[in-house]
Amino acid sequence: MAEQSNWRQLPTRCGTISVACWLLLAAASAAETPAPKTAEADSSRQQSMAGEGWTAARTFPAAEAHQAAAADGQRFYAVTNGSIAVYDRRTGERIGVSQGAAKHLNSGFLHKGKLYAAHSNFPGKPEQSQLRQLDLKTLELTTAHDFGDNGGSLTWAVFEDGAWWCNFARYGAENSGTFLVRYDSQWNETGRWTYPEKVISQLGQFSLSGGLWHDGHLLVTGHDDPHVFRLKLPAEGQVLEYVDQLPVPFTGQGIAVDPLTGGLVGINRAKRLVVFAEPVVPRPIRLRVLTYNIHHAEGVDGRLDLERIAGVIRESRADIVALQEVDQKVRRSEQVDQPAELARLTGLHVAFGSNITHEGGLYGNAVLSRYPVLKHRNHQLPNINRGEQRGVLEAELQIPGASSPLLLLATHFDHRPASAERLASAKAINKLVEQRKNQPALLAGDLNAVPASGPLEELTGMWQSASSEEQPTVPVGRPTVQIDYVLLRPSNRWQVISSEVLDEAVASDHRALLAVLELKPAGSPENAANGAPAEGSTQGSGKTDLAGEQE
Repeated sequence: MAEQSNWRQLPTRCGTISVACWLLLAAASAAETPAPKTAEADSSRQQSMAGEGWTAARTFPAAEAHQAAAADGQRFYAVTNGSIAVYDRRTGERIGVSQGAAKHLNSGFLHKGKLYAAHSNFPGKPEQSQLRQLDLKTLELTTAHDFGDNGGSLTWAVFEDGAWWCNFARYGAENSGTFLVRYDSQWNETGRWTYPEKVISQLGQFSLSGGLWHDGHLLVTGHDDPHVFRLKLPAEGQVLEYVDQLPVPFTGQGIAVDPLTGGLVGINRAKRLVVFAEPVVPRPIRLRVLTYNIHHAEGVDGRLDLERIAGVIRESRADIVALQEVDQKVRRSEQVDQPAELARLTGLHVAFGSNITHEGGLYGNAVLSRYPVLKHRNHQLPNINRGEQRGVLEAELQIPGASSPLLLLATHFDHRPASAERLASAKAINKLVEQRKNQPALLAGDLNAVPASGPLEELTGMWQSASSEEQPTVPVGRPTVQIDYVLLRPSNRWQVISSEVLDEAVASDHRALLAVLELKPAGSPENAANGAPAEGSTQGSGKTDLAGEQE
């Protein structure tokens, strides 16, 4: 609903920090060649990396585990030259095999409901490469893009940060010419890089078989050595920068990220196994968290435009989004199911919590998440003096690499000048989480309260703000006051990397607030020193009664 409040008269100061980081995505690939291998891995470097890298957590036999592997939440995929097999990741039972001719498939990368694989006519000449796509419902294998003769054999391709990254391999005496190309969504080349001598010198007569982006680094694999090279884009020039190399329980070939655990998926080619691996030393998990009051997608220009809102979310590259003032099949917003449509437009999972009925539909808060929403529940907040009913949407998210779900609370507090209801809502939310003292949690939303107010003081007794100083979000044209927040707890599990107010002043009557956070491993030395119990442990049942609680 359109809201008026006394925040417009309050002075404030602004402190925003610009941020840039890579998101977690994944892909994998591999290639064959009959040339003999002559160079060995740098054993001294491997020894220096003891205690880092990945170790095998689970293996599955798969006859097709010859070139690469990939996985989603329910299935895993084994790639061989001529086909891709689909397996149930719980039972290991083979579900089906791709239909469609192929000569030399490599890699496996899941994107928008399809599995993409590199394909070439290796070892034929002239080289011909294509990006193939597997329809996960029909298992039909078709060509998504044909590169023709592009100067090498395509061995892996991933979609990251709005672009396709494709590796074209060369072999034998020419393997130093192996190159990485970045393409935009229309397949226009926007960048090209070669690999450092530190990597090429360890490949012998072979080339690079797999690659993916992980925690801001490019991980690439050779043909049959059990390690990954970690690289990054250079500040200048066209040669990728070597960082280090880490041991993995794979014999080279194609790798992918497991979206459920944040670990890696690869193959043991000799034993025909698909291998799921976990980090030896858990690392912090970086998350981009956005809170945005979208004003039912009506901008300050009076135009209703849900695609514009989705564009703000996509451009932020947020992993987790808390939305307020969301309509579901309301007449004023053309009876569109806004939560479902935003999920479609952004490619994210969704949960919706309705607090009132309005114009034939529902109105409330929503959550969008890059990660699966395991369960969600809407709680009505205390209502004082017959105000508009407010609520908090509770969702548990399965974050890759976390040993227990992340608790996310998305809310929108009362807007009236008197603070009694906001204070009561803050107390109710604190009660909701007080029995889950050690579960990582985020609270995000429009709190209609300034940092020095009673409701914020109540909340920050249990929560820490991601904003180290006031970051104004309203009025949208020239913000002077912060009323939108991302809060986190327990503080020893989180590190704030940055927080900024997005520079978008038309799509809604609020500006969006983006926080970049790192969730620290439960067993890290810092947490152990602070006496923190294992992640997910609780005292009591964690069940809390709120006024009007709804399933």
